[in-house]
Amino acid sequence: MAPKHQAPRGTRDLLPADTALWRWAEDAARGVLGRYGFGELRTPLFEDYELFARTSGESSDVVQKEMYRFKDLGDRDLALRPEFTAGVLRAYLEQGLGGRSRVHRLWSTGPVFRYGRPQKGRYRQFHQLNCELIGSPAPGADAEMITLFVDLYEAWGFSDLTVLVNSVGQPASRRAYGERLREWLAPVHDRLSADSKARLTTNPLRVLDTKDTGDHALFAELGNMPRLLDVLDADDRAHWDAVLAGLEAAGVKYEIDHGLVRGLDYYTRTAFEVHDRSLGAQSALGGGGRYDGLVEMLGGPPTPGVGFAIGLDRALLVIEERGFKAPAGDSVCIVAMDGTRAAATALARELRREFAVECDVESRGFGAQMKAAGKSGARFLVIMGEEEWQRGEVALKDSKSGTQETLAPSALAEALRVKTRATGETA
Repeated sequence: MAPKHQAPRGTRDLLPADTALWRWAEDAARGVLGRYGFGELRTPLFEDYELFARTSGESSDVVQKEMYRFKDLGDRDLALRPEFTAGVLRAYLEQGLGGRSRVHRLWSTGPVFRYGRPQKGRYRQFHQLNCELIGSPAPGADAEMITLFVDLYEAWGFSDLTVLVNSVGQPASRRAYGERLREWLAPVHDRLSADSKARLTTNPLRVLDTKDTGDHALFAELGNMPRLLDVLDADDRAHWDAVLAGLEAAGVKYEIDHGLVRGLDYYTRTAFEVHDRSLGAQSALGGGGRYDGLVEMLGGPPTPGVGFAIGLDRALLVIEERGFKAPAGDSVCIVAMDGTRAAATALARELRREFAVECDVESRGFGAQMKAAGKSGARFLVIMGEEEWQRGEVALKDSKSGTQETLAPSALAEALRVKTRATGETA
């Protein structure tokens, strides 16, 4: 019989076997982010609805179809965060970070929420790793963020990634491009999806972000899609060329995708996505871009920025499907006899200040404890025999090397340190 209560559609439980992989991935990411000089920022799960509506754009799918919006008991109009950037920049302004230094490198991770059709690797509550570089207008900042994105995935074992890049220019360029799109689509206007027809009026670039297969067939039928790069002004073109030069200098392979506009309205100039083509149609691993007008849109001074988001659920699903398992820690299992149970409890507490330790709490017999120890996967076995304990000794067995030694309880912690240090691992 099914349980009375189940997780809401589009959500899931992460069991201990799952979270071991998540912890490994998060730790690997923290290492890369630390070496790039990024600091962690944690923001609320919900914000004012207007914050997301203003930054994402009223015509975006996020606002129109996917936002978890609600009123609280004080009749405040709130929404669960559908992405991180808006909340990060709200915190940047509210906490006065701009007055502390010119450039900030910030990263965040946690759950985000969008209403959509759940499918493999995609949920209504999902998890993102988000990075922002705020304060620099230089194309080198764009190149660094794309390089960081690739380095994060390489730390997780990905290789041969494809970076897709485009420039969406600035407002004047996008207006000019919007007119070209309208002219290009005029012959098939009546055959477009309802969403695309509406977007042609409110925000023509959003048409290129359509998921409708019929629209994509019409694009292919027309051919010769106008290219945004062809309407860039001199400054935007210089920025674009410098970004590409920066990627080449860093050794990052890229392809230009003229249809790449990203799903949110706040992007300016550089937009990018990273793909693993071995995944087939669902190859996108995440993306981002520059947003030089977003801080000003939120009431702050003109402040450039560039950022990206990675979908962790999707990334870790791919890692699991490729057979990767998180490295197991070198845990310790203590096996005691009737006369050493109290001492085992005290020894376990002492060792747990530094090591992962399992210790029987059910007063099971020696044989049952040994059987459980074998199933536990613990690398080290501490056997506390009664006679040995009377002599001031315990036995330490290392299942990795197959060796066993007898030593004083006071020497046990140092012996474990030496053994784990020798293999470059921690317990």
